[in-house]
Amino acid sequence: MTGWSIDPSGVQSVLASVETAAAELRTALDSASTSFAELATGAGPNMADIPAAIQALMESEQGRLTAIGNRITAGSLGASTATIGYIQGDEEMAATAQTAAGQAAASGDLSFFSSTGTP
Repeated sequence: MTGWSIDPSGVQSVLASVETAAAELRTALDSASTSFAELATGAGPNMADIPAAIQALMESEQGRLTAIGNRITAGSLGASTATIGYIQGDEEMAATAQTAAGQAAASGDLSFFSSTGTP
């Protein structure tokens, strides 16, 4: 790569869309979990096993769902921090933010972004 070519307003627009979609995903997953729990308690004896099995599946996938959330958050914070570095003319800061986003996505540790003061 010979240089950076970033449209900051475009990045802001994409990040706003990502934030909206992530919030909708969280709401849908929370709602589904609550619905399955309610179905399990309200279903008759012949049907109680179905919502309970679906709820157990959701619980077994919690680690993966958390990892997806970590990747969304880390990617958004990384893009935001890299764009700030680009705007400030600091390509090293932008590259560091990009690397930190990948590491945070894998580990779930977002502390790099807290220490940089990124929103």
